[in-house]
Amino acid sequence: MRRSPARPVLACLLGLLLLLPATAGCSAGADTKEGGKPNVLMVMTDDQWLESMRTMSRTRELVGDKGVTFDRYHPSTPLCCPSRSTYLSGQFAHNNGVRHNKAPQGGYDKLNEKKTLPVWMQKAGYVTSHIGKYPNGYGDKDPEHVPPGWDEWRGSVSGSTYRMWGYQLNENGKLRTYGKPDEEDPELYQTDVYRDKGADFIERKAKEDKPFFLSLAFLAPHSEGKKAGEKPDRKAGEKRAGDGSGKPEDAGGGNRGQPNVGEAPRPAPRHKGDLAGEKLPRDPAYGEDDMRDKPAFLRERPDLDAGTTERITESYRGRLESLLAVDEAVEKLMDTLEKTGQLDNTYVLFTSDNGFFFGEHRVPTGKFLAHGASGQVPMLMRGPGLDAGGHSKELTGNADLAATIADIGGADPDLPLDGRSLLPYGRDPGRRSDRPVLQEIAEGARRTPVGTPAGGGSSPSAGAPPRDDVSAGRAAGAGDLDQDGEASPPAAGKDGKEGKDGKRRGGQKSAAYEAIRTDRYLYIRYVRGGRELYDLAEDPHELTSRHGDPAYGKVRTFLDGRLDELQGCAGAECRKEIPEAPAPEE
Repeated sequence: MRRSPARPVLACLLGLLLLLPATAGCSAGADTKEGGKPNVLMVMTDDQWLESMRTMSRTRELVGDKGVTFDRYHPSTPLCCPSRSTYLSGQFAHNNGVRHNKAPQGGYDKLNEKKTLPVWMQKAGYVTSHIGKYPNGYGDKDPEHVPPGWDEWRGSVSGSTYRMWGYQLNENGKLRTYGKPDEEDPELYQTDVYRDKGADFIERKAKEDKPFFLSLAFLAPHSEGKKAGEKPDRKAGEKRAGDGSGKPEDAGGGNRGQPNVGEAPRPAPRHKGDLAGEKLPRDPAYGEDDMRDKPAFLRERPDLDAGTTERITESYRGRLESLLAVDEAVEKLMDTLEKTGQLDNTYVLFTSDNGFFFGEHRVPTGKFLAHGASGQVPMLMRGPGLDAGGHSKELTGNADLAATIADIGGADPDLPLDGRSLLPYGRDPGRRSDRPVLQEIAEGARRTPVGTPAGGGSSPSAGAPPRDDVSAGRAAGAGDLDQDGEASPPAAGKDGKEGKDGKRRGGQKSAAYEAIRTDRYLYIRYVRGGRELYDLAEDPHELTSRHGDPAYGKVRTFLDGRLDELQGCAGAECRKEIPEAPAPEE
């Protein structure tokens, strides 16, 4: 079903005959000139949702319209640290061990930094550079540490990552602080500084013989973790302050009992107020009226009143404004590539680590969940041989990033990759397969499938009601759906903890899950027993879960089986195609 003709097989056979490195997903080498390799520019934003791309006209025109837009791209773990760790390792969280933003289930220290993409690209002959954010917790123990594989390193350090001014970079082993948190110097705005450093790297390396791999990670549109006036610097050995990984930060208003709303980051001074008139999309899932089909931790969320909607709208507008500088940065990077004669020999990838909620399913602001608001993000790619202006409907995800970039560079990963190269789908956007996409987080991101209670037993039977209050033998990771401390939605029910300010937050233990996406369905299994099943062909806004609908009993049984297999997968097993899921009974 949906498989394109066999002509791509010829490219694979030729690649094998030429002894090209066998990265996940065979494709012809991407070299565009004799004796040379193409450059790679990877641009990643933070918490950028799919709909926001409408305000980034430069990026759409210069990357998407000149290349391919992957319309169904899903982060395997919609949370900062696990998502970025999957990008670097090419492995799902249940294989790389980074299941959360912080210990004990996650954080940078859980990642084996010696077996990552920059190491492979460096060995393949690339000069490598990273600028900006790295997985949460980087720099906590040693802010002067330079991760292996990076020839040039300008990584933001721990908590200062989440400041548009007053942030600290480790620049090849030396710490440098840019500005003060409470002084909005236009020359030191974080996005612009990263932009200029990226352009400088391209200009310098364009003169050299080696190809380059530049990874550039902007903070926008993520909220800022510290308020103006707070101390920006931290020396080696000092304890960290709030850093966007679950530690406290100031929240965006709300009286006791009202949901908190995560504030927007400060935009570049030149963009303040530019999008003040933007309306909140408020699709049918906004403030969802009937939540009876949802698991308990969502059902118990309060309605979004007028005051909450106003704060959500303010956050939405501010985050959009912060993306305007990113859009300009992409334009400058592309102009620099063209000016130095490198544009036609460079693959450019643009994406985000995860999406973001703005009131969908009563989540005021946040991420973490597999629903489309946070579980689907932009993904654009241009480069030699790709179909200009194409749109791919293939199911793809961030586990495919390392495989794609390694394929471009002819790199040889030293661990099994769970993803596959996207180059064949960029060259032929109409190409399709039946590979599903796995999404997982916290205690759901383990090799043993969710659903088997401690001591044995079986999952709830197909068509049975949800078992929200029945533990599946695991508790989800501590934290909430935003993972930005006090800017997060309040926790519901017994999982929440009331702080000194009277607000409830943290402890969304019921939210950990594993999920499978197919061409038609999204099926989610929570560690506490809750289930959601959406027929996306009929219900794209995820308003009616069919997990308890007898007409979808065979569908659920099928997806349970496929998810059991996928949850324990490694390497090639994760890339296997599956049969078409059954249709619901009449």
